Amino acid sequence: MHTHPLRNSLLAAAFLFFNSLPFFFMNGIVVENISRSAIAFVFIPLWIIFANKHSLWFHKSLRWVVTMSHKLAASIAVFTIGVLLSYEALNLIPSRAGFIFHLIILSLSSLIYWAPLLLRCTFYKERAFSDRAVYFAITTALFFIYHQAAFLYYKSSPTFAFMAAGLTVMIFTLLHLCIKWHQSEKTIDRSTVEGYIRPLEKKS
Repeated sequence: MHTHPLRNSLLAAAFLFFNSLPFFFMNGIVVENISRSAIAFVFIPLWIIFANKHSLWFHKSLRWVVTMSHKLAASIAVFTIGVLLSYEALNLIPSRAGFIFHLIILSLSSLIYWAPLLLRCTFYKERAFSDRAVYFAITTALFFIYHQAAFLYYKSSPTFAFMAAGLTVMIFTLLHLCIKWHQSEKTIDRSTVEGYIRPLEKKS
């Protein structure tokens, strides 16, 4: 029987989300930190890698992710609003409904955040490593500064676990990015090298 990777992955994600709702409602800040960290820094990056492997980006329903991955400034804005600010804003909603809504926004925002760094497909030309490095540096700085400001404001660190998990994953991502950048620099562009040695023949 033929299986549909996109449909199966979405069904699995929905199953895990709805089955975990009672756990969210019965527990406090620890579970919030764990769930936010797992979505933003584990499940979403792994899903993008899964999508790369199974060429899911050819689906029309996911083309918007590919388009957004080119827009680094917009991705930074979405990351700031969806991953960071939405948690504070939606916690003002009574009961746990605000937090559940935040998890949905967090999932979409994390997908947009990781796409410029991890998305790979045959019809997509990757951004230069220098662009991705600047993008990564800005988002990491915003992530750290935001949490430090929040800790000073609340005079406590209720989201320290989320910050620690995020910075840990970001450090490994930076290492991966540097390794890939170094490997790409070792690859010789023969036509460019030939042009430095002797003029290339002009095609009529």
